[in-house]
Amino acid sequence: MKAFTLVGLLAAGALGLSACGAQATVDQAVTSLGASPYLQLHVTGSLSSTNAALDKIAYQVKNLSLTLDFASTNGANLSAAGSSVDGEALLAVSGTTVLDVRAIGANLYVELNLAPLNSLPGANVPPSALAAAGQMLDGRWFEIPQSLIAQFAAAHQPSAAQVARAQALVRATITALSTLVENAPSTSSNGTLTETGTLQSIADALAPVLGPASGATPTVSGTYAISLTTSGTTATGGSVTITSAGTSTHPAPEPVTLALQATASHDTTPVATPVGAIVVTPSMLGQLSSIGG
Repeated sequence: MKAFTLVGLLAAGALGLSACGAQATVDQAVTSLGASPYLQLHVTGSLSSTNAALDKIAYQVKNLSLTLDFASTNGANLSAAGSSVDGEALLAVSGTTVLDVRAIGANLYVELNLAPLNSLPGANVPPSALAAAGQMLDGRWFEIPQSLIAQFAAAHQPSAAQVARAQALVRATITALSTLVENAPSTSSNGTLTETGTLQSIADALAPVLGPASGATPTVSGTYAISLTTSGTTATGGSVTITSAGTSTHPAPEPVTLALQATASHDTTPVATPVGAIVVTPSMLGQLSSIGG
């Protein structure tokens, strides 16, 4: 069971960045993400608003970052490597990693460093609790073997009917959003393709998919922008920006803009297996659960 699925990553990239007018160029750029044995993606975000109540959230978004690394283990390009791909996800606070998760072969490896969470306002975790957890967990690698992953997955396995319904909903949603993206206006400048549209257009596109369960189509104020940056036919980054008109009308609306930026590179960086990892067992999980209350 792979925790990181390259196919899913490329599908998301194709959906979010695939139709900015110059279709052939964009298709080549998205394909380039898997055209190497290695891929690194670095994601950062920002939130801006004149509403002081959002200052803590803005600080958190600004100081959090996510890095995803993928490495083929059979020498093939990622798009042709099949299941022979190892992956790593690193969540950082102000540049310091707090969570490192690696999927190597069929096993997962996890390392925590909880102390930097103290610097995030509104984290709502008592420093004493962080310190206690840190003494037990920080700086130690834990291996979650494939057998334990399979055991957990079997205990939470949805029915065939549930899987079929979920798959059908995902396919319909992707089709609706892809059609919207393909028909939206776009511009191109200095290697960057940008597409813009309204949030209402997204709500309208999803209304037929979500159907009666969602009730009437909501009225949504705001806009979105999706960009793809390329070097020749190679994707080097992209961004998604959403601006809401805000809900306050007195004395005036307070727009909120959320932006996510990603850069892509292909450095020859394998995903290494941690040395001396502690193997997690069902009994260990039971002990941790009892400690947690």
